[in-house]
Amino acid sequence: MTTAQSFTFTGEDPEKAARAFAQAARRVARPSGAVLFAAGSLGERVLELGRAVAQAVPGLPCCVVAGAGVVSEKGEVEGQSAATGIVWSGGRAEAFSVSGSNAEAVGSQLSSAIRASESAARSTTALVFARPDGLAPHVLEPLAELRRTRVMGAGTVGEAPVVSVTPDGQVSTGQAGGLVLTGLSAPLVRASAACRLLMPLKVITKTRGSMVLEIEGAPALEVLSSVADNLQDQPLVFVALAPPVRDDPSNIDPTLAHRLEPQGERAVERPEVLIRAVQGVDPVRRGLLVSDEVRPGMRMAFAVRDAKAAREDLQTAVRELLREANGAAPRFGIYLNCAGRGSSLYGQKDVDLKILKARLGDLPLAGMQSSFEVSEIGGKPALQLYTGVLGVFTAPS
Repeated sequence: MTTAQSFTFTGEDPEKAARAFAQAARRVARPSGAVLFAAGSLGERVLELGRAVAQAVPGLPCCVVAGAGVVSEKGEVEGQSAATGIVWSGGRAEAFSVSGSNAEAVGSQLSSAIRASESAARSTTALVFARPDGLAPHVLEPLAELRRTRVMGAGTVGEAPVVSVTPDGQVSTGQAGGLVLTGLSAPLVRASAACRLLMPLKVITKTRGSMVLEIEGAPALEVLSSVADNLQDQPLVFVALAPPVRDDPSNIDPTLAHRLEPQGERAVERPEVLIRAVQGVDPVRRGLLVSDEVRPGMRMAFAVRDAKAAREDLQTAVRELLREANGAAPRFGIYLNCAGRGSSLYGQKDVDLKILKARLGDLPLAGMQSSFEVSEIGGKPALQLYTGVLGVFTAPS
C-alpha cells in the first residue's frame, strides 16, 4: 500500500477509465481525495466519467476536469482520448462546484465555497478549476481574501463543466469548482512561464485604466518598438508583469515573490511574472492596452515565447522547489501546463515531463494541458498564461 497513486488510461469509455482509476485507488491506504483530468472524447464526457467514478470508488471526494491533453509521471498524452489522475491518503477533501450569471459572480461563488470549507488549521489548500469563457484576471480577486488558503489551479478546455463528486456519491457540475484540502501540508508551488524577456523589467510610471502609457518616463509604444525591431520571424510579443520591488512585505509570500536564476557564474534575482497579451495600441497617446491589472509602480518587460527559456526556467523552478522542501519527502505532485507549451512549443512530447522526472523521479504525478493557469504572485492568486504550475505535496520532515 502507498500514500498516493497516479493512473493513466487511454480510450473513450468512461466506465473503463473509472475502473482504471479504481485500481489505482485500491493501492492507496485509506484514500481521502482525488482529482482526475480527461482529454479528447473523455474530456467531452466528464460528467459520465464523474458518475462512473462515483460508482467505482464510492465514498471518495474528487473532481473531474477537461484539458487539451493529460500528463502523469509516465508521460504526456496529446491528441487522443485519455485520462489521468492522482489519489492520495491523509487529511480531508471537500469537492465543490459553482456557477454564476457572469464571470464576476463565478469568482465570488468560488471564494464563498472555499471559505465555507476553510479550516482553522494553518494548512488549507484549494485546487480550483474553471471554464475559460468570460474569465478575466480580476475575477480571481475575491480569492485574495482567503488568507489561510494556498490556491492553485487551471482553466479547462472546451465546453465541458467542472464535475465534483462528494463522499455520498452526489455528482454535480458547474462553471468552476475543485477541492478544498485540509490536514495536509500545503503544497510547494512554482510557476514557470514559457517566455524569454526582451529587456530588463522596468517600472511602469504612467497608466490610464488598462493602458500602459509610460515605462520609466518613455512612451510604452516606443519602448516596444525599440526592443521588437530586431526580432526575426515576427513572433508574437507579450507583456511580462511583476510586482513592485518595494511592495509591502506583509503582503508578500517570500517563497513566491522572487527566485534566483543562474546566469553565467553568478545568480540574479528573477521575479515571478504574469504573462499578458498586448490587446491593442493607442498611436495618439503612444500607449499599449494590456490588462486592468496594470498600475504605476509595477514592473514590466516585453517577452516572446521561447522553448529554450521555457526549459531553463522550469529546471530552475524545480530546483528551488526542492530546496524549499528542506528535507520533507515529496508525496505526490500536480502539474498544470498551458496548452501553448507541450509539443506545440518544443516540437516534441515530454520535454517538461523529462525535466520533472530528472528531479522528482517516479513521484506520483498527474495534470493536464490547460487554457490558463492559477498560482500565487505576492501571496495572491493570479491568472497565468503560457505557464506551467507545479505543486508538490510533502510529508513533514
